[in-house]
Amino acid sequence: MCCKPFLSIDQQVRLLEDRGVKTDSDTAGILMREGYYSVVNGYKNPFLDSEKTVAAGDDRYMAGTEFNDLYDLFSFDRALRLITFRYLIMAEAVAKTAIAHCFARAHTDPDDYLLQASYCTREEFGEYGKSEEDYTGEVNKLIGILSWRREKSATEFIEHYRSDYGKVPIWVLCNDLTFGNMEHFFNLMKPKEKSDVCKMIATGTGRLGDKLVGYFDVPTARISLEVLVKFRNICAHDERLYCAHVGDRKNVNYAKMVWMLERYLTNSDFSSFLDQINDLIGSYNSRNGSLGHILSSLGFPELIRKIESRIELLEKSSSKE
Repeated sequence: MCCKPFLSIDQQVRLLEDRGVKTDSDTAGILMREGYYSVVNGYKNPFLDSEKTVAAGDDRYMAGTEFNDLYDLFSFDRALRLITFRYLIMAEAVAKTAIAHCFARAHTDPDDYLLQASYCTREEFGEYGKSEEDYTGEVNKLIGILSWRREKSATEFIEHYRSDYGKVPIWVLCNDLTFGNMEHFFNLMKPKEKSDVCKMIATGTGRLGDKLVGYFDVPTARISLEVLVKFRNICAHDERLYCAHVGDRKNVNYAKMVWMLERYLTNSDFSSFLDQINDLIGSYNSRNGSLGHILSSLGFPELIRKIESRIELLEKSSSKE
């Protein structure tokens, strides 16, 4: 199959019109700035007429669709990514700090993270639904990543520790590792150290014994870290966020992720996050009615109801302090 031909901006506008999309004087400029592929191919699906598309053999849009409908959804998703990424980065810092601290407290030699004996056993690895057959490969992969970063990273603070001290402790090295690396690290920690990580996160965020979020245990941490890592990468790579589904069987959507993220933020930070989401969704709902219909199937109305309820609870909690 041949690649699709290059189209000028004017040809792109005409193509949209031929497929049933109403354009206006701003359409060409938006396509010049943002690109046809990013806006149209990325956000067209909710507006396509499936029967007409099949019959025509190419895209056909529902009656009344305007280019601004696609662009508003594109803009909403961009704004949602910007808000969400900020708080996912905060959660990443909380998780990295707790993981490195709890490991270093239990393993005092700076090079202990290079030893298989510092990690959980094969049997312990399998207790959390992981395949025991994968154990050796997972440990070797992690140690390989840590060793490479320790010896080869050109990051200034890593080079400083390497040249001045000859060793790079995990609480320094973790700042040169990805969130995904640290999730991998957490999954291979000894059970007691995993529990210590959960307790440190809950204590540091002021959520130890918090009735709103419940007890933070290792299985909950393992699942939530996987989800947060994947949503963080979606934001970082500028991928579609509003309709993303991640995790086993792709069953975690944005709305579910929000409540996983809560455990890694203080009440104040989480309340600020909820306020911003609430304002964003309200703003775009009033601006473009079709957006509300699109978001309804993704759990956003339920998210809004929960946000309003949670904000009310947080405000009551704050007033009592």
